[in-house]
Amino acid sequence: MEGKVRTALIGIGVMGKKYAEMIVGGKVENLSLTAVVVRRSQMLEWAENLADSEGNRPRIYRDTEELFADPDGYDAVLIVTPHKTHPEFAARAFELGKHVLCDKPAGTTIGQALRMTADSEAAGMVYGMVFHQRLYAKYRRIKEILKQGELGTISRMMLVNSRYFRTHSYHCSGSWRSSWNGEGGGALINQGAHILDIWQWLFGMPEKLYADIPFGKYNDFLVDDEATIHMRYPGNVTAVFMLTTGEAVWEERLEIVGSKGKLLLENDTLRIQRYDDSNEYMRIRQVTSREEMRIEEEIIEFPREAEPYPQMLQNFAESVLAGDARRLVAPGSSAVFQLMLTNAAYYSAWTGQPVELPLDPAVYEEAFRKQCQREVKPEA
Repeated sequence: MEGKVRTALIGIGVMGKKYAEMIVGGKVENLSLTAVVVRRSQMLEWAENLADSEGNRPRIYRDTEELFADPDGYDAVLIVTPHKTHPEFAARAFELGKHVLCDKPAGTTIGQALRMTADSEAAGMVYGMVFHQRLYAKYRRIKEILKQGELGTISRMMLVNSRYFRTHSYHCSGSWRSSWNGEGGGALINQGAHILDIWQWLFGMPEKLYADIPFGKYNDFLVDDEATIHMRYPGNVTAVFMLTTGEAVWEERLEIVGSKGKLLLENDTLRIQRYDDSNEYMRIRQVTSREEMRIEEEIIEFPREAEPYPQMLQNFAESVLAGDARRLVAPGSSAVFQLMLTNAAYYSAWTGQPVELPLDPAVYEEAFRKQCQREVKPEA
C-alpha cells in the first residue's frame, strides 16, 4: 500500500516515546510523524532530535491547544496520555476530521468509551485501539481453535495472570497512577485492559459477573492490585478471571474446557487435549468413568515474540489509507467491552453483589464519582 498517514503524537511518556521512535525509525511503513506535543521543557531536546531517514522532523507544539489550532499538518492523532484525557483529545480530533489511534483504555468509564465510538462514527473517521496482544500467535491460534469448534461445547474457562508485577516505586512514578481520580482504578483498568480485551475477544461477553477485589491488598491506596472475577455465560458456561500485580512469580495461565477437548496455555506453551465427545460419552457408555475415553495430546511451543506495536501502527495506517475501519485489528468500538468488564467488576466489588450486563453507564458514573470523592483528602 502506498502513501503515508501524517500523524500527530500526544503523550511522550514511556510508550509515546517508543511509538515516536518506531515511526521515525522506519518501522511503520505507512506512517510519518509530522507533529508532537511537548509540554515539559526537559523533553524538548529529545523531540528536536526526532528525524526520519530523509531528515524530516515533526513540528513541535507546546500543548494540545496549539496542536488543534493548527490542523493542516496531520491526518491522524495518536493518543498516549493518562486515561482520563483520552475522550477529550479524541473528541477534539474527530471534530477536526482526524483519524484516531488511542492507547488503552478508552477513558475510565463505559460512557466515555461509548461517546468516543459515537464521535468517530459521526465524523466518519477511522478509530482504533492499541490492543496489540491480539496479534500474538498464541492467542490467534486459540481464537482459530474456538472458531472452528475443535473443543466442542465450551463449559468453562479460567485465567490467572501475575505477569505485571509492580513495585511501590512504579505506583509513585506519576501523580495520576493507581488512583480513582487519576487513573480511574488500578490493576484492572491499567494492566488488566489488555488481558480483559483478549478475554472478550476470545469468549465474548458474559451475562453477569461477581468480583472479589481486596482493594489495596499489597499497597497503601484505595484502588485494586488484585481482582478475581466470576462470570456466567449463556448455557451455564462458567468462568474465573484472576489478575494480580503483587505476586513475584510470572504466570500466564489460560484453561478452556469443552466437550471434545481441553486447552491449557501456560506462558508460551499450548497443550491441547482432544477426546471423545464427553457429553455423548456420559450418556451411552456402560462404564463409570474414563475407562474407554480416547485422549490425544498436542503440544505447541510458541517462540517468545517482540511486542507487535509496529504491526498495530501499520494496521492503523493501512485502514486509514484504505478508508476502511473494518481492516482494524482492534476497532475503537471494542474498547467498550473491555471497559464494561472493568467497570462492572468495580461496581460488583463496591456493592458486594453480582452485576448483570450490560451495566447502565449512568449507574456506574455515580458510583465512580463517590469513589473519587473518598480518595480526596480534606484540607487541614
